[in-house]
Amino acid sequence: MEYIVAGYNMVTDIYYPDGRIVKNEPGGSFYSAAGIKLWRDSLAYVGTAGPDFDEYYGTFYRSNGIKTHISHCLPGTLRYDLIYGADGSWTERCTYGEAFEEHAKDIGRLTPEMFMPLCDENTRGIYLEASLSAKIADHLPELKALIPNGKLMWEINTEDLFNPDCKEAILKRIAQVDIYSVNLPEARGFWGRQTLAEIVSEIQTLGIPCFLRLGEEGAGLVTRDSAVFAPPVKVETSVDPTGCGNCSTAAALIGFAEGLSAFDTVMMANISAGFNACQVGPWPVADDATRLEARSLLENAKKTCCR
Repeated sequence: MEYIVAGYNMVTDIYYPDGRIVKNEPGGSFYSAAGIKLWRDSLAYVGTAGPDFDEYYGTFYRSNGIKTHISHCLPGTLRYDLIYGADGSWTERCTYGEAFEEHAKDIGRLTPEMFMPLCDENTRGIYLEASLSAKIADHLPELKALIPNGKLMWEINTEDLFNPDCKEAILKRIAQVDIYSVNLPEARGFWGRQTLAEIVSEIQTLGIPCFLRLGEEGAGLVTRDSAVFAPPVKVETSVDPTGCGNCSTAAALIGFAEGLSAFDTVMMANISAGFNACQVGPWPVADDATRLEARSLLENAKKTCCR
């Protein structure tokens, strides 16, 4: 496989600040898979799940031709309440309680061995969404060794980034990946800085590329020597922001892994997020018409922003 996505599965009840409620909406890293599928076909998903995985996710993965490599080790898909604030912030809580959540995470761990059947010298990249407690973050060097010609991207867990006790462990693991991703509020919490310029400086000091998500302001790719930002797209048709961070981060892996320009990399990510926000749930099928529109948006952005 050229690209591999790995992370979490969950079912959410979503509470919006305007009073809207959406019940039983599948969530998790299939948003990340959708972000890559908009641009590339060779894609697999690695994860752990319960016997109800196909009920919630089967149609999406089959419709998009995404190979799944699932360990059915859980009693059922975890359920969460996802609560949005008026400022765009969000909180989530496990419906079954913290003890059940921790137990499910403990028995549903990802391992490097789960990736092995999908990795070879042609694999361009692995996207991993993982908290420190998930333990796969302890095996980043093993994951990198599976893809000698590919890039490893880590989307860091929000709670870890806001926990000062996790900072040293996060910095150690950032040094073990090729690229990582945080959003602006997370970056402010992690580095204790407020302005974008200060955060860019902190990222550049580390020296590891970062895909920095700015929400409704778009996103940027920050490297040791440069910081390139691109605007959001399709904001006028936005319905639901859920999963846009996962979606855009995974899509950014494509440009980074394939050596595309920083602007193309970020713009492709923003376009994936734009399609994701057009409905509740990820974009359902990345067909020829959708990809044609995505490529047109990219070309138009290059003409407009890069003149």
